[in-house]
Amino acid sequence: SLEGGLTSGLTQFAAPSKHFKTGFLMLCIKAYFDKYPDAVCIFYDTEFGAPQGYFESFEIDTQRVLHTPITNLEQLKFDVTKQLENIERGEHVIIVVDSVGGVASKKEFTDALAKNEAQDMTRPKQLKSLFRIVTPHLRMKDLPMVVVNHIYMSQTGTAPTAVVGGGQGSYLASDSVFIVGRQKESPMCVFRSP
Repeated sequence: SLEGGLTSGLTQFAAPSKHFKTGFLMLCIKAYFDKYPDAVCIFYDTEFGAPQGYFESFEIDTQRVLHTPITNLEQLKFDVTKQLENIERGEHVIIVVDSVGGVASKKEFTDALAKNEAQDMTRPKQLKSLFRIVTPHLRMKDLPMVVVNHIYMSQTGTAPTAVVGGGQGSYLASDSVFIVGRQKESPMCVFRSP
């Protein structure tokens, strides 16, 4: 809950670009570190939008953050699986991914090298596989995983609807999904009686 903090399992923040998604990740890490002084963070970085100064501005101890650069979805899946295998229940570890929305699949990368313009149909399957693998481990080991994702607007139905990117695999595996939007505050009107 917004008041109760993170629970074990998967939490997603999904939004268009420049909507403070990485900022929400930082708030989650900071709150987890404040609650558990022995906690560490495994920070999977696919977009490199969070330099060290960003962590420091949120007063996050970077000595407790394992920064792991990721270049493709399969690399993320293999590394997080290996890390989860080595974590014991009772250890305080928060796993963060910034972001699954922007990471390419290995096929997409090799297709680009080969100048193959065929559409990559493997990415949604790899993303679904990632979340199928991590979900039971997160629950059994009482670990939170916080992920940034992108959204797109679906034109089905009567009005455009925000849909979490990457297929239904990440959406269905999530315990909480926050679709972040922006809204201008209208100036408050004050009426005074004469």
